[in-house]
Amino acid sequence: MEDGHSFSALPPISLGARLIRRWWRGLRPKRRVGAGVAVVRGEEVLLVRRGDNALWDVPGGGADAGEMPEDTARRELREETGLSVGPVRALGVFPHRYTYQDGNVVDWETHVFVAGFAGGEVRASYDATEVRWWPLSALPDDVPEATRGYFAALTAVRA
Repeated sequence: MEDGHSFSALPPISLGARLIRRWWRGLRPKRRVGAGVAVVRGEEVLLVRRGDNALWDVPGGGADAGEMPEDTARRELREETGLSVGPVRALGVFPHRYTYQDGNVVDWETHVFVAGFAGGEVRASYDATEVRWWPLSALPDDVPEATRGYFAALTAVRA
């Protein structure tokens, strides 16, 4: 403005209102994008046992800032199993809410891909405590709820 004063149609927000807003935002679940890859070898799929909850899951994790989901899936597979894969195809996007042991709640949008096994030695590393090939006809029961959705989609595309 010419006279040095600014104009707003809204009244200024009080300090108390700002504190309440900050507190309220802290209560809402955080939103994250993640990705994983189901590596298939014949009639088996590679799963990792997670170090944080001891449940079986496809190798995967959270995306780094600016990282594309396919790149996240490839990076997480390499970090958790030591494997690299060739071409991948999208299995689906699976939104789900996850509560961590510390009470932290995250709304995930997880992009899951499928890739054929291209060879190499599988080893558990990073945050995976165990790696194992599971028959698609006998997948484990001790998995996160979202992983059941991945299994259903994988079974449907393999049928």
